[in-house]
Amino acid sequence: MESRRYEAQTKQQLSQRYQVSMPTFNKWLNRIPKLKLMKFQKVLTPKEVETIYKYLGESPE
Repeated sequence: MESRRYEAQTKQQLSQRYQVSMPTFNKWLNRIPKLKLMKFQKVLTPKEVETIYKYLGESPE
């Protein structure tokens, strides 16, 4: 099985990929149990991006 490599991204970049507003995207992130983000964290690590894709599915883009 091929492992996909994820890159660090900002919350803004990901919210645009999912085509939702930042407040909506932040609500989605708060519902992911394995994701522990700091309140004002803007850049997400590759591991955090992988966790988001795991729970929300790949973005439509």
